Amino acid sequence: MRYVEEKNLAFIHVPKNAGQSIANALARSAPLSYALMAADLGVTEAAMEASMEIAVDVPGLGVVQPDHLPLVFIRERFPRTWSALTAANSFILTRAPRDRFLSALMQRLREHGGTVAIRVDDPQVAEEAQRVCDWLDGRGAFFEREFIHFTRQIDYAEVSGARIVTAIFPVDGADAVAAWIQRETGLALDVTHDHRRREPRAWACAIQPAARFVGRRLIPRTVKKAIYPLWMNSGAFADAAKRYDAVHLGDDVERFITDHYAADAALHAEAQAFAARIRRPAEPAVSA
Repeated sequence: MRYVEEKNLAFIHVPKNAGQSIANALARSAPLSYALMAADLGVTEAAMEASMEIAVDVPGLGVVQPDHLPLVFIRERFPRTWSALTAANSFILTRAPRDRFLSALMQRLREHGGTVAIRVDDPQVAEEAQRVCDWLDGRGAFFEREFIHFTRQIDYAEVSGARIVTAIFPVDGADAVAAWIQRETGLALDVTHDHRRREPRAWACAIQPAARFVGRRLIPRTVKKAIYPLWMNSGAFADAAKRYDAVHLGDDVERFITDHYAADAALHAEAQAFAARIRRPAEPAVSA
């Protein structure tokens, strides 16, 4: 949880939903407090902040990434944090479930499958999708780091069917988020989101092995770090998300995504409707 104590504002980071952009915007606008989570774990606030996006050992859970814990585990293991969360103005971002699943899948292949630049229509993607669905089948809320990006979004909004968060916005609703926060807390938020997953164009796949060899063996690390953004934003790459709808993962996987994330689809529709209401200009008062 990202908590702006002076404004009693809490942000719950749903994995793969532009949460880092919101967290960064909040940090630029007001001090973030990690004191409650630190007290819950008996560590310093500095140690808690440093562990948010990496890992921390939570008694009764094991090693988890605290930035992405579903609400039920916050309630069970972070009592001070839970008390503050339920008393705060709180919000999350949602995303269309299939797009989010594919984004999580591509990240999983990069982090756990050793792929560096892979296209979404590569056969490995559908194969890994089936393995992930097999692991997810029959599970409720979970915290295992290897699969954390595939958690259900509803588990960050509700516990046992009870709605916990105050507001829900779609990932493309940064303007509505800012308007709501301004209205509720007076805090001005400037959200910038420039991270999009890139994939090599079909013709560029053939040059990837040579490019990786040059990058790993011939270019100094400092130079490589400087030119990497330029390379990824070059004409050799395209935004992967634009092709998600054109990719079929197999009938069983597609059916599983629809069924497993049905509550998430409803939640996302609710978020879109809520953002539309926030954006709607106030109607002028009718004189008597």
